[in-house]
Amino acid sequence: AEHSWADAPVMGHLWEYIIGTDMVEGYTSDGRCLGTPEYNPPPMPIRLQWDLPPPALAAIDRSYQIALDLCNDVDLRIYMHTAYGKGFMKECKVSPDAYIQMALQLAYFRDAGRFSLTYEASMTRLYREGRTETVRPCTIEST
Repeated sequence: AEHSWADAPVMGHLWEYIIGTDMVEGYTSDGRCLGTPEYNPPPMPIRLQWDLPPPALAAIDRSYQIALDLCNDVDLRIYMHTAYGKGFMKECKVSPDAYIQMALQLAYFRDAGRFSLTYEASMTRLYREGRTETVRPCTIEST
């Protein structure tokens, strides 16, 4: 699914614009925003009516059951690690992000006995027509 609208830099620019506008417009002596509010309500939502054939409904039911089974098959344990933080990682000349990526690779290898393809988003929006790019951090150097 397209998700570039929700990349961190987009949200950052949005908040920068909102806060900047607030600062330029200023406030009244009692702390209210200056300016005239503009509000144009969107059209009222309408319920969509679908006419799906029985095979499509059956496929939706099967997909729903598969998704439900996957959700119910999660075993998650969260441990708080307080022995050291990002300062230690930086002392080792490793970025905290790289450290965590390699820790995840090691944990997966110890659990599955093999390496797996990994995905990490990398922000390239500041370059010409840039956007999020994919980094594959599981490399010979990290093993």
